[in-house]
Amino acid sequence: MKLDLKNNAAAQDMIRIIMREKDLSAEDAVTFAVNRDIYQKILKAGYASIAFDLWGHDNPERVWDTLSSPVIDLKLDKFQGRLIEDISEKENVDYETAICYFLIFTMDYLGYHI
Repeated sequence: MKLDLKNNAAAQDMIRIIMREKDLSAEDAVTFAVNRDIYQKILKAGYASIAFDLWGHDNPERVWDTLSSPVIDLKLDKFQGRLIEDISEKENVDYETAICYFLIFTMDYLGYHI
């Protein structure tokens, strides 16, 4: 599946942070973020849309890092695909936004302010 983030600077920034923190490719950074623990945090918190919309508010002067290629070819397993679909359905958002929710809660997991 192709994930087109050309118009999603926040997602690109979060992926770049995961890439640096975990020494991963963009594809592997997204794969790293989509897991059961983050899924449960999204559901338990109940404020994923607010958190995602506020990404970067603690440092508004910081220039967000972007991907050199913002179109990512994802190879997720069936379980990860189901986690994304479930968040998409429960949060009433599209697939890309559901992935962004996984990214924002991965930022929290890595110790970043969300």
